[in-house]
Amino acid sequence: MKVAFLGAGLMGEPMAGHLLRAGHEVVVSAHRNREPIRRLVELGAVEVESPAAAASECDAALMILPTSREVEAVLFGEKGLVHGMLPGFIAVDMGTCYPADTKKLAQRFAETGGRLIDAPVTGGTEGAQNGTLATMAGGDIEVFETVKPLLSAFSSHLYHFGELGSGHAAKLVQNMIGFIEVAAVAEGLALSRALGLDSQKFFDMLGNSHSNSPIIQWMVPKVFAGRFEAEARLDIAYKDMSQAVKMAREMTALPLGIANAATELFQMGRALGFGDQDSTAVIRGLERILGTEIRTGMTDKSSE
Repeated sequence: MKVAFLGAGLMGEPMAGHLLRAGHEVVVSAHRNREPIRRLVELGAVEVESPAAAASECDAALMILPTSREVEAVLFGEKGLVHGMLPGFIAVDMGTCYPADTKKLAQRFAETGGRLIDAPVTGGTEGAQNGTLATMAGGDIEVFETVKPLLSAFSSHLYHFGELGSGHAAKLVQNMIGFIEVAAVAEGLALSRALGLDSQKFFDMLGNSHSNSPIIQWMVPKVFAGRFEAEARLDIAYKDMSQAVKMAREMTALPLGIANAATELFQMGRALGFGDQDSTAVIRGLERILGTEIRTGMTDKSSE
């Protein structure tokens, strides 16, 4: 299947690369930054000027975009997919979007002859680079089966959760769990520092405790090194957390006390100007309150 890939960012570029290496014909169009497009063209992708032009050459489009607003623009904008596609065209929304928005976009898309499913991914930039992402889908099972060979090029696990929007729902809940842990690690490191505990020794202890987790092992070295270059921006973490608690309020009667509190911690980081940094920069707001950086609590003998 010839496929358009729209959204070649930190996640999208390696995902598109896996499609090419798997032998698929890939058509790309610049969304923001042309540099990833240039690299994909060197790998064999074909560049066109717009989503409409891509749709005219392909049977399907994979989109990994930050918000439903950008998905809407790619679908229905002046040079959107609907202006170039044939009836039956498949669009796959792989970003982290709000389920109700997904359903509205899918209905509009169907009215123009297209078919839309949601299939967000998880696994971070490392999973995208290694082709080991997990994909969680919602929508027409036949459409999902049609695009499964494409999704398998960069996914080691594929899950179909049911009706349209259920993939996005699963992704928001999964992100909520992960970002709550990021917030908890930030508060734990800040509290240990406020109590005068050696930060490196405390981290070493966590690695040998029941509390140890992949997020701790990923996050704490970044904090110690002061590396807050964005993998998943703090602004995006706040957006995903806000959508998760909104989903709980609008679609269930379930209270989310911890998620709501964690969302406010991310909002504090945004208010202090850290929104463009990595989600782990949520700790920087707590460092402001402490009046010191966490890594200043490390000693040369911390591993003793």
